[in-house]
This record gives sequence, C-alpha cells and structure tokens, in this order.
Amino acid sequence: MTRLLSEVREQGYTGSANLLVRYLNQGRAHAERTPPSPRRLVAWLMTPPDNLPAHRSHLDDLLAACPHLTILARRVREFASLLTSRRGQDLDA
Repeated sequence: MTRLLSEVREQGYTGSANLLVRYLNQGRAHAERTPPSPRRLVAWLMTPPDNLPAHRSHLDDLLAACPHLTILARRVREFASLLTSRRGQDLDA
C-alpha cells in the first residue's frame, strides 16, 4: 500500500492513505481483468491449455507477467504429461 501511495502521489494524488484504501476497497480501481483467485489459477494450471478457450488469453497474460508462474505452469504440465502417458519410469529425471 505504501508503494502504491508513493506512486500515485508522484502522479499528483493529494489525498490521504485512508482515502486511497477506501477507494480500492470499493472496487472502483479494478482493471478490466482482475486477478483470478488462487483456487481458480490452480484450476487453470491443472487444465490442459487447449481446454481453456475462455480463459486462455488471461492465463497467457498472467504467465507472461510472472516468470515464476511460467516455470510452475511448465512443471505442472510436464508432470501431468508423465502421469497421463504412464511414463512413471521417467519420474526420477
């Protein structure tokens, strides 16, 4: 919150921190695409990309914005591939 307050003050915001918090809590500052809940994000990561037509671009945007999430998604997909193709002998690799 301190960082956000600092950034908006640099852009000319003159209000208090409390006012900014109230504004954000009212939901008026949401972007067009709000971040998914952790549960929804996990569901997207566990679903094959081809089965996510409605959410695919949102997931792609999230993965592009977060390198750690990109690595996690790749590992989840690799593990799922091992399991679904019954390649248990490759688990150690």
